[in-house]
Amino acid sequence: MNFLFLMIMVMISVAFFTLVERKMIGYSQSRKGPNKVLMMGIMQPIADAMKLISKEMNMNQNSNFFMFMLAPMLNIICSLVMWVVFPFTYSFAFMKMTVLMMLSCMAFNLVTIMMMSWASNSNYAFIGMIRTISQLISYEINLIMILITAIIITEQMNFVNMYKVQKYVYALLILFPLVLIWMITILAETNRTPFDFSEGESELISGFNIEYSSTSFVMLFLSEYCSILIMSLLTICIFTNLMPTDLKFYITYLVICFVFVWTRTTLPRFRYDKLMKFNWTQILPMTTLILFISFPMKIL
Repeated sequence: MNFLFLMIMVMISVAFFTLVERKMIGYSQSRKGPNKVLMMGIMQPIADAMKLISKEMNMNQNSNFFMFMLAPMLNIICSLVMWVVFPFTYSFAFMKMTVLMMLSCMAFNLVTIMMMSWASNSNYAFIGMIRTISQLISYEINLIMILITAIIITEQMNFVNMYKVQKYVYALLILFPLVLIWMITILAETNRTPFDFSEGESELISGFNIEYSSTSFVMLFLSEYCSILIMSLLTICIFTNLMPTDLKFYITYLVICFVFVWTRTTLPRFRYDKLMKFNWTQILPMTTLILFISFPMKIL
């Protein structure tokens, strides 16, 4: 029941997070954002969802129908299953290694993107897939390195237990440079600006999801924003001692979600070759160095 309730709340929060994002982007550009539906546009996400679901689904005649329809469903399921790591106060602790669970779900998300673009039989979708997968695989190495460092420092492979060993000092203070690298990495992992190469509108129209519309597009949209919310949650679980029973947890959570929107309003898109060079020549050596430093830190 806990998990079912959480899924419903995640869906609702995704809907209203999109509204907050559009409002913030609007005000950052000296305009109102959505303001027509009900009071101050508060019901805009519901109106958008109704419009998208009621639209006709355009089927590409060249597509592999079964895989084309299945891939978005698998994508949203993977993003929702990642919420198993949520640190409930009262929950049945059936999983001791939630870090591995999360990495498995993220790896399977890559497979769903491959399924979508391959089943579409579209050149734009195929180019979008190549760019997205090479980006995600590259930055996933950083993600794993950072998680290994956190595991070494906390001696836990469960996000729910990581906070217990941070009772007196936060990992945030010990590993502050790593937190900055983590923020860059999760921006790349969630395909957010300035790393949104899968949806480079100026050159790829809409990337790997170009052929999707109606309900399938809703699933992809929900999946992307679910990933943003879960990454914000993991940031708190790994680097702080805050729990959902504490008000500071929700304030910190909103601040991290705000960072995702803030980067979108502020930064232009990277050049693709610079993104890959940035990872392999700068970010990855730094995370590897911090990982090696963390071994003697733990021994001492």
